[in-house]
Amino acid sequence: MSEKPEDIGLDNKSSTERDRIDMNHEISGEPTGRIQRFLSENSRDIYGVSEKKKSERAYRTMLEMLLAEDAQYAALYSQVTEKLEKAYQAVDQALIDINQRLEASVEKLQFLRENATELKDGTKVFRSENNSVFTENGKKLSKEETQNLQFSDNAPSWEEYKAEKETREALLRDRKKLTDYKYNTLDDIDRRMKDEDDPISKDELKDLQDNFPNLPVLETRSINMSAQYSANSSSVASSLETDPNQPTNTISSAFEKAHDGILDLAELDAIAPQRTSTPAP
Repeated sequence: MSEKPEDIGLDNKSSTERDRIDMNHEISGEPTGRIQRFLSENSRDIYGVSEKKKSERAYRTMLEMLLAEDAQYAALYSQVTEKLEKAYQAVDQALIDINQRLEASVEKLQFLRENATELKDGTKVFRSENNSVFTENGKKLSKEETQNLQFSDNAPSWEEYKAEKETREALLRDRKKLTDYKYNTLDDIDRRMKDEDDPISKDELKDLQDNFPNLPVLETRSINMSAQYSANSSSVASSLETDPNQPTNTISSAFEKAHDGILDLAELDAIAPQRTSTPAP
């Protein structure tokens, strides 16, 4: 036959025996001890048991607690988050613009090559304004090498081909700058902001608020970020400036209109890309 648990019929036991049983429960941390039975919920909080459980229910992470309990921290966090989102949006917009221009540049280079004069081995050659002749790779040919070449009146010039090649190379360098900034600088900040167990400190937030990393300076003017945009700007639209020497596309034109205040916000929202967690460059 099993023994009867010692706390069954506690009221029938002597006061000394009840104290001994309650003490054992208190030492073991069980909720049936005297303190747990007779003190209110708020009183038990003094001993750290109920308060801890209540805190765990209210805040799943340290970051949630800071955002809820510290108004200054929450305000700084919101401001830095806004700067981060604006920077992401500006970079995404620039990458769209650059990729469109790269596509147009590749097509133009192909057109120029198709209409260029060829050597016997198929090498494309272009005549310059001073009648020098260059291969598509920039090698200057001698007079002996070019004496039998014929150039049509509408054949593309060396200057035109060279300029388009330089434009494409600059666009590629700018795209590299933007993707490096996005996937290194911005993503590093994003990861730090989202660290729930080791939350970003108030000092870190203040530093980002005052010294948010500037967007890279671009060689091409798909987006003139060095002159028109910084992370401290209140408007992403102000970061975009159309290059008068480049074809105007829908996106850069729309943001230029926004900069001048003549584009409806609904139209801007429809054009602006939606940021995803890992957008393709």
